[in-house]
Amino acid sequence: MTESGSPGDPGAPAGDAPAPTGGSAAPTTGWAAPPPAAPVPGAAGFVYGDVLYRIIALIIDSIILAIINVIVFGVIVGLTGLNFVGFLATVVVGLAISAAYFTFMWTAQRGTIGMKVLGMQIGNAGDGKTLTQEQAIRRWLVLFGPQVLSQAANTAVGVSLGGLIGLAVLAWYIFLLWTTYSSPTKQGWHDHFANTMIVKSARVLA
Repeated sequence: MTESGSPGDPGAPAGDAPAPTGGSAAPTTGWAAPPPAAPVPGAAGFVYGDVLYRIIALIIDSIILAIINVIVFGVIVGLTGLNFVGFLATVVVGLAISAAYFTFMWTAQRGTIGMKVLGMQIGNAGDGKTLTQEQAIRRWLVLFGPQVLSQAANTAVGVSLGGLIGLAVLAWYIFLLWTTYSSPTKQGWHDHFANTMIVKSARVLA
């Protein structure tokens, strides 16, 4: 993939889906234009969001969720005590918080806090429109569903079998990373499954 200036130029990124454009359309109708007054030099428009930026964004989001979960864990343990019921409650609530955070940020804000810090946004692959709730849920299930199964297996069947399932989950995430890295449009299998695409402002690259 080549980092291009204006998406309308001949050198704009090409791939399986239409190249993202940086017009002035509202967020609900297409890709939202990057801030015009950004002091960082660079070409206007967008390029496809690469693996490194996505990993950094996910790390930022994970830190935010970890802080929230620690607070929630303290409240639940204070109410139920440090026992199996309390542990199960924290797992369920933690998953609910993760699902709510990602699906809400993807649909209402067009990107999580980590994505916004790095100038990225997510939209429908075909036209850049804001994701539907169904798309957000499908994407969350593919990204975090295997992790949920691994945690449940460790609790239900023990560490030995749970470890094998954990290895399978690790292989799954390597597969998602590889499909994202090797895609001309940086769409992993999870993006194709939910028909989503992540782009970033070209200005952050300069």
